[in-house]
Amino acid sequence: MTNKRKTARDIMITDVVTVSYAAPLSEVERLLVENKISGMPVVDEAGHVVGVVSIKDLVERYAEDPDSRPRREPGYYHLSLEDMDDEDYEAFDLPKEGEETAEGLMTPEIYAIDADASISDIAAAMASHRVHRLLVQDGNKFVGIVTTLEVLEAVAGR
Repeated sequence: MTNKRKTARDIMITDVVTVSYAAPLSEVERLLVENKISGMPVVDEAGHVVGVVSIKDLVERYAEDPDSRPRREPGYYHLSLEDMDDEDYEAFDLPKEGEETAEGLMTPEIYAIDADASISDIAAAMASHRVHRLLVQDGNKFVGIVTTLEVLEAVAGR
């Protein structure tokens, strides 16, 4: 990419992990851990981004209210909802008091940058909003995400 100014479009991650606003905190945890990410967009039924949730949000919630942390058995992270059979769903019993959801934990402010924004503009927006990730927009559509790691790699010439 010599002689061309890099933009958000050049460095963004396009395979973005998202979580439903209705997902319990245990699912938020599972997605963050399994995908080795520190945060992700929260989406509604139509797939529209309605907020962002991060490990920091989880840590702060658990520090404020240790009882809000989901209880789980050993091996919890080894079975996802996608791996469950129909029989497993029938036997699956949720407690009467459901877990808190991503919607209750998420940050509803969505910080985004245009796909053609420069690396300098991305860094300035991250610093201004004091965030580690920005959604990338092409018109009115979210097309990716840029994190501080992608910005640092671009500055380093990678």
